[in-house]
Amino acid sequence: MTASELEEVKSLIDRALSLAPNSPEAHFARGLYFYWGHRQYEMALKEFNRTLELQPNNALARQYCAWVYRRRGEWERSLADSQRAQELDPSDAIIPRNIALTYLALRLWKDAERAALRALAIDPHNAVAAIYLLNSRLNATGDVEWARRAFDGLPDGIKSVTRDSLATDGYVASITGMWVYLSVIEKRFTEAFHEFEKEPGNNDRAHLQLLAGRATLRVLAGEPEAAKSAGEEALPLLEARLRQQPDDISAMTELSWVYLALGRNADALRLSKRAADLLPVEKDAMEGPDFQIGLAQIEARAGAPEEAIQRLRHFLSIPAGQAVSIALLKIDPVWDPIRNRPDFQQLLSAAEQIGPNK
Repeated sequence: MTASELEEVKSLIDRALSLAPNSPEAHFARGLYFYWGHRQYEMALKEFNRTLELQPNNALARQYCAWVYRRRGEWERSLADSQRAQELDPSDAIIPRNIALTYLALRLWKDAERAALRALAIDPHNAVAAIYLLNSRLNATGDVEWARRAFDGLPDGIKSVTRDSLATDGYVASITGMWVYLSVIEKRFTEAFHEFEKEPGNNDRAHLQLLAGRATLRVLAGEPEAAKSAGEEALPLLEARLRQQPDDISAMTELSWVYLALGRNADALRLSKRAADLLPVEKDAMEGPDFQIGLAQIEARAGAPEEAIQRLRHFLSIPAGQAVSIALLKIDPVWDPIRNRPDFQQLLSAAEQIGPNK
């Protein structure tokens, strides 16, 4: 949403509150404005709590409180509010889906799997819940075959919407989509390339992701000439996107991989670091680690291995399981350039943080 569109939304909400200062709907809308429009989580929480004062059984406001606490790294409080929201509205698949994501961050893999399955029992077509189910098992065990079987058991058509389901994340699998990334993990690149021959329709954002994905896959496959060709096609469009929306951190991640495809390693590092700096963990404990691990992936492939391993070591020591786990490090080819380093191998035998920070 552009700045002018956000201002129009704010004007409408302010008008509603001037007419009805105690409207729970208007306060909730104002909370959404702060939450999604500006990442102003303290202001958003104030509005969601005001909504709950006026309407104590508002499951959606309770759910958004949980999301704010999660972004602040208040994991136990987030889970408590999520459970309360689920009690208030047990038919809403989004609530257990988000509980699954919280458990993923905490590396409580079995709990994450159960929550994702609950979401899918309510809504079998929930693509994001399906991805969380996949991630819960992959991050716990690295069992790619199980992940494929689980995905094959889902309704027809769900795979077609998973490529952009996590497009706000900052690491490489968010560019390709998790279903395609299973092929990358198994180094079945012909299958992965085939998926990216399919045009997404008239969605400009999805088209940019597709172009970036083509370049990214060629980098991962070790095909420099094909990567360069794909990168040259994607470059002007992604650079134009960032000129129009300079703070689009997803586009930064995609363009970082395009720069890698073009051999512009310094530019890839610079832009990936900028994305990580725009969303630090201190500002967002949920999404911040995603862009830090995305930066580590670029560092691993752009000549900064020590920095990549130091970053991985830190994020294995805090709740960041949605972004990195030891089981996935062992099988993910994105780390192949640094895989044989002794300090990387040491990571694979170290402990990782399970549950909230103590």
